[in-house]
Amino acid sequence: MADVANKYAKALFDVAIDKDRLDLMYHELSEVSEATRNYGEDFRAIDSNPNQPASERRKFVGIIFGDANYYLKNMLMILANNRHLVLINSIFKEFKSLYNEYHNEDSAIVESVYQLSDEELDRIKDLILKQTNLSQVHITTKINPELIGGFRVKVGTTVLDGSVKKDLEQIERKFRRVN
Repeated sequence: MADVANKYAKALFDVAIDKDRLDLMYHELSEVSEATRNYGEDFRAIDSNPNQPASERRKFVGIIFGDANYYLKNMLMILANNRHLVLINSIFKEFKSLYNEYHNEDSAIVESVYQLSDEELDRIKDLILKQTNLSQVHITTKINPELIGGFRVKVGTTVLDGSVKKDLEQIERKFRRVN
């Protein structure tokens, strides 16, 4: 289903670029995704109900998402027709990836033992930008006491690990090689 979500996201992304509405599309799709995040099972039930015709699913979309821009609403209607409403959050995830790539930006998760100060986060942000060549990075913080000290950053598939835990693991590996 990830391929299907990717195709919908790519089609919506291409239309948004073509119609010069990329930021609008991103923000509206983000709102739709956030609003529907906890309703995956409900959408799955709607999609899989053999007694509910496509016209009823489209009517549902029209009522719930009627204020969305024309192109987004059209995609949601297509999702309803094809019994793919359950893919809304996956489509947003794929769309966000395309959007971030287009703008040369990404999201990062910064893990540390304690809540980092704004100054520390700014320095980490600068480090991330230098290491990844991104134009912008959006940081989310997470407390992780297992790190013992320092911090670990995850940006996409890249991990920058400056934790004490990693240092101790490296020392342990060196001792094992000596023995």
